[in-house]
Amino acid sequence: MSSRRDRPETVAEWLLWAQDRLEALDNPILESRALMGALLGSPNAPWTRGPEILSPEMEETFRTWVGRRRHREPFHFIVGEVPFFGRSFRVGPGVLVPRPETEHLVACALDHMTDRRGEAPVRILDLGAGSGAIILTLLLEVSDAFGVAVEREPAALRFLLENRRRFGLEERLSVIRGSWGEMLGERPFFDLILSNPPYIPTGLLPTLEPEVRDHEPAAALDGGPDGLACYRKILSFAPALLKEEGLLAFEIGADQAHAFRDGGRAMGGSGTGLTGSPAVMRDVSGQDRVIIWKKL
Repeated sequence: MSSRRDRPETVAEWLLWAQDRLEALDNPILESRALMGALLGSPNAPWTRGPEILSPEMEETFRTWVGRRRHREPFHFIVGEVPFFGRSFRVGPGVLVPRPETEHLVACALDHMTDRRGEAPVRILDLGAGSGAIILTLLLEVSDAFGVAVEREPAALRFLLENRRRFGLEERLSVIRGSWGEMLGERPFFDLILSNPPYIPTGLLPTLEPEVRDHEPAAALDGGPDGLACYRKILSFAPALLKEEGLLAFEIGADQAHAFRDGGRAMGGSGTGLTGSPAVMRDVSGQDRVIIWKKL
């Protein structure tokens, strides 16, 4: 006689079925519940809707999702959404999944923007904007701010434009397809320039989890031999785009703050009009996470 794990019908039975197939993952119970919660539109559904029978369409979707997760595709790619700063952003193959740690970069930027309230509208530049989670969040939090997002990769650009439409920010966010400082000129125009650039040393890429190594775009991860190549590039042009008292903010890797503490001379940051020593901000886990420079 066939087991209900072989021929599931109810939500509870499908959860057991999924746990069997996801047993190679660290926590197959949580994995199966997360997928079912996304399918049913509520994280509580695995607990509250156990006797419910899935429709054939939902069965097929759940089978597909479990198969993709079994092959270590990122959860957020499978469900197509990721929470960030209290909102949900569209993501999928070809774009970096926004991490919770990056919310700290947004929080630091918001602190700076609050200090400038009452002046002219704040203008923000996001370099390598990816899904747009960073700059769109800032524009949603500060209703009189305007932004420019620079993104090179076509897949990421598609999600950036989709998220811009989702939040109705077409009039306040301009999107440039290009690489870092191309087409931006040299006139001081921005109050805030920020970036979460690739910062993983090339040699460490093979050691990443399969979800990251095999599915997220290498261009959004690979920071060159020492992980600092993109910071050097940004420091070569970004300060000239900042207004007086403007802020340059980066997300960094946990062991990279030392490269900036000499004022960035080793990074090409000397002679740019930035303050000599940037502030290093730690995230909630106590790791160095954000570098903040102010233009004199």
